[in-house]
Order: sequence, then structure tokens, then C-alpha cells
Amino acid sequence: MVTMAQRIEALRTEAGLARVPASLELGFPKNAFEKFETGRQTPTKEQQEKLASYFGVSLFYLRGGEQRPYPAGGLDE
Repeated sequence: MVTMAQRIEALRTEAGLARVPASLELGFPKNAFEKFETGRQTPTKEQQEKLASYFGVSLFYLRGGEQRPYPAGGLDE
């Protein structure tokens, strides 16, 4: 199973974002992505929800689940 840290890094990389700009864009401390991706810190529930929404995926997928991410428009697509 993929860890949440690995999933966050993969989503950020696929989006072509650097760590610091991504953190600042989401209103997180500038070193948040580094901590999340190295496993030194687990995002809070609110941060997880913000990350999932930002990347257009479900919380289950963000947390390492194997389910495919939701389509950009939600479950109805």
C-alpha cells in the first residue's frame, strides 16, 4: 500500500509544483510539504481535506487507498 506521504509527493510532482510554492498556495507553512512527504508530520484532518480538494482526489485515495481519484467534477462524472 502507498503511504499518505508518498501519495502527497506523487500528486504534487504530477501537478508540476515545487514544495514551497504549493505549501504557500494552500495557506500552509512553507515547509509543510517537506514534512508531509518525508513523514515527519501528518497533515491535520483539515489539511488533508484541503489537499484532497486541491488535487481533485478522495480522502481515501490521498491517504494511500488504491481507489482511483474522483473525477474533477465529483462523483457524478
